[in-house]
Amino acid sequence: MSNQEKMSLITELESTMRSFIREYRREFNELLGEGFTGSEFAFLRAIHENSEQNVSRLAAALNVSNSHATTIMDRLADKGLITRTRSEHDRRVVIFELTEHGEELFFVLNEKRTQYMQERFEKLSISEIEELIRIFNIL
Repeated sequence: MSNQEKMSLITELESTMRSFIREYRREFNELLGEGFTGSEFAFLRAIHENSEQNVSRLAAALNVSNSHATTIMDRLADKGLITRTRSEHDRRVVIFELTEHGEELFFVLNEKRTQYMQERFEKLSISEIEELIRIFNIL
């Protein structure tokens, strides 16, 4: 295979990935409902999985800037989904935890997400999913 043929395939892959990601985001945001974003869900999940997170750890875990993480956390707090408390050990550190409403919403949305993901990828075998994971991990 020539370099030109390989570049043509890479360009097709790029276009396919872009289309898939755009469609996935649109469908996922529709699933979450109006007034809630995929980013907000990702932060809810991160806090649910590891309570007492601070902004720096959340930003690092989700590979976003501290300022973006702060914006999302402000939105979640305004919606009554998280609480903020100062660390007893370091007053400069703000710890976030899910409220009861935040936990309930997380479970509802996570169930919807699980169902969506199962339906979205049902055409793929386990070995195909494992291969996709392997491929994306080496890129």
